[in-house]
Amino acid sequence: MGKDKYGMNLKEGRMKVYKVLLVIAMVLMLTAYVPQFSHSEEYRSEESWTFMVYMAADNTLASYASDDLSEMMSIGSNKNLNIVVLYDSTENGDSAIYYIERGQRVTLEELGEVNMGSSSTLEYFLNWTMSRYHTDHYFLDLWDHGNFYGGVCVDHGDWLTLGEIRQALQKVEEERGKIIDVVGMDACRMGIMEVFYSLRDVTHYAVASEKDEPASGWPYDWVLEDIENKTPEQAAHLVVDKMYQWAKEYFSKEGISTTMVAVNMSKLPHFVDVFNEDLKDALSVSSYYSQEIKNASNEAERYELHSNMDLYDFMVKLGQIDDYKLRKLSLDTRQLLDGLAYYRVWDCPEPTNGVHAKNSHGIGIYFPQFSVASLYYSTEFAKDTYWPKFLNAVLFPQIEKVQGDATLEIENGTMKINYESNASYVDMYILTNNSVFYSGYLPSSGEYEHDVDYGFYDVYIYAYDSMGNVVWTEKLHADYLKIIKIVGKFYLNDELAQGAIITLNIGNCTYQTVQNESGFVFYLAYPTQINSNTTFHIMVKYGMFEGNYTYKATSLKGNDTLYLTVRGYSPWTWQNIMVLTLIVISGIVIAALLLMRKKNIGKINEK
Repeated sequence: MGKDKYGMNLKEGRMKVYKVLLVIAMVLMLTAYVPQFSHSEEYRSEESWTFMVYMAADNTLASYASDDLSEMMSIGSNKNLNIVVLYDSTENGDSAIYYIERGQRVTLEELGEVNMGSSSTLEYFLNWTMSRYHTDHYFLDLWDHGNFYGGVCVDHGDWLTLGEIRQALQKVEEERGKIIDVVGMDACRMGIMEVFYSLRDVTHYAVASEKDEPASGWPYDWVLEDIENKTPEQAAHLVVDKMYQWAKEYFSKEGISTTMVAVNMSKLPHFVDVFNEDLKDALSVSSYYSQEIKNASNEAERYELHSNMDLYDFMVKLGQIDDYKLRKLSLDTRQLLDGLAYYRVWDCPEPTNGVHAKNSHGIGIYFPQFSVASLYYSTEFAKDTYWPKFLNAVLFPQIEKVQGDATLEIENGTMKINYESNASYVDMYILTNNSVFYSGYLPSSGEYEHDVDYGFYDVYIYAYDSMGNVVWTEKLHADYLKIIKIVGKFYLNDELAQGAIITLNIGNCTYQTVQNESGFVFYLAYPTQINSNTTFHIMVKYGMFEGNYTYKATSLKGNDTLYLTVRGYSPWTWQNIMVLTLIVISGIVIAALLLMRKKNIGKINEK
């Protein structure tokens, strides 16, 4: 076999060339199949996002739109994030769809002039974007002015209504088979129950502010730099947190309080069911307590649009009215709102518009001062709940209150209620430990008896007219108690310690007595001061002795007396003192003898 000038076997050389060419070919083939990122190609990765901004800037917010686009371009799209904007500003025919890259916006489609207040425009934008960018998650940001329950994104007087938003999202879900994960509203006054209810099954999370937003809106650079690989819940909470941070650091200069909330839409149906059922019950007393309810609404936190009221704060104030039905509505609503909303609030110390947010819990609701607007009845929330009827009953009470009287007493385990009213019928609730013990309808006047156990009871009586309106109420209270006698004896070294100070601690209450020749005694009321679950602590002090003991008060229902025996041991008895004295004396004697012996040895050594 021949060799080249370097002494290499020619056959071996050809084999090495073939191997090199084969490697190059494989690299070229792999390179051809590696997806190169560009704004026009589909890309799928773990927790990838397409962030869609519906930017209706054909109004007074045009300059702020430019600023927000700059914030988006400072981050730009990447393999895990597509930023797509439908932009419409004040110039005629400037509507276009942009793909936001770092430092630039790329025009994907020029649309001429579109109506951003039309559901067909929103539907087109969503379908157009989602058909080109197949990512794990989609975020829709409706950017513009907000019109409360009237809608968002105004274009020459035409608003994108709540019904139109819902319609567009439903159609897109049907066509694409994919739900929008997060719907956010960078707009004023959209964080209200009416808006969230309209989005109840067309998105997983909704983000908005219940009060006016600063015109500069969301910090898009802060949001977009951290949204990658977030779950929908994390992405929704991210906007809330970033808005709060942004408000603290920058909005303080503008002097505007800021709220932001993320609502878990999966929990909304249960909330509305319970809220509506409680509303139905409260509706019967809404006219009777109309002035008290109006006072509660006036004391609740309201925002720039005065008919916009924080729902949670209103429920706090409503719960201060001493009525079972209103308090149940208040408690249930607040408990469910706590699990429904994730919110952050920055309350400006000195807001330039005088509007604070210190009592905000993220979600507002419509509560007008004078009358319910006709447009409000078109919202799905108004159609599906008793809220408009509740408002009208409060604003325009149509009842004539009547006189009534009732008494309550409990004797030998029997509760007796005598009541009299000039009404059609009576509804009665008996509560113990804040739980309903009995409820039912009764004649307009009469006597009601029921066997009861020891406890404390609240009775609410509602008298109704023929139209089902409460025209008289009465609240009665009774404590049915028994006295528990706690008899005890404290022994110190098996001897009854007369004069010992006995202190009984139960929770935050302290009782004290001195033991005599018969022992010690406490008298406590069951179940207000002590019950079967009570753990109490006994502290004994007798001379130099101190001891602490713990007992469980069990089986008190069937007993009127509880017997205790407390035993202690003290080292300071006369026998022990004598022994200790002998030990001390012996120690002193031994020490003295040792000292004397040492001195004697020293004298001998000196000799």
